[in-house]
Amino acid sequence: GNTLAIVAASMAPLLAIIGSGVDLGRSYLSETRLQQACDAGVLAARKQLGSSNATPGKPPAAVIAAGDKFFNLNYRDGAYGTKKRNFTMTLQADLSVDGVATVEVPTTVMNLFGFDKVDIDVECSAKLNYTNTDIMMVLDTTGSMNLLTAGVVRMTTLKSVVTNFHATLEEHPGESDPAV
Repeated sequence: GNTLAIVAASMAPLLAIIGSGVDLGRSYLSETRLQQACDAGVLAARKQLGSSNATPGKPPAAVIAAGDKFFNLNYRDGAYGTKKRNFTMTLQADLSVDGVATVEVPTTVMNLFGFDKVDIDVECSAKLNYTNTDIMMVLDTTGSMNLLTAGVVRMTTLKSVVTNFHATLEEHPGESDPAV
């Protein structure tokens, strides 16, 4: 008789532990896939943006379309039984694309204990970066570079241009400005 009472009393906590494991496992899976989809969306959007001169705020329509396409391919509406999927992107002043994705994961067992859903939101960002870029120059060092152009020896002008280019690169390491 005592064993039956102990088993009956332990059923509710045991059901809560198992239910939270199942529901939180689905939530973790949804969050991981949502993060991957968000990352794919902003990467595609940033690639579509290229080096255009867009204004911060809402990205151009083509950029939004590219980002949404990749997000939707990686996380379909209703995936893993989720609801209210949402994905938005913003364009920052440094031309990076930031994204926020949200979704609701309805619970199954934990619904019995008053937890009917788990809200999940993730953030992602993509920035064009030119660090560790190798630059190769082919320079003319033939005898024609000893001729004058506008009163200056061509080789002197070439040396000046290469030195200025190198100085410009040194001033702006890792910036996302394609004009650098």
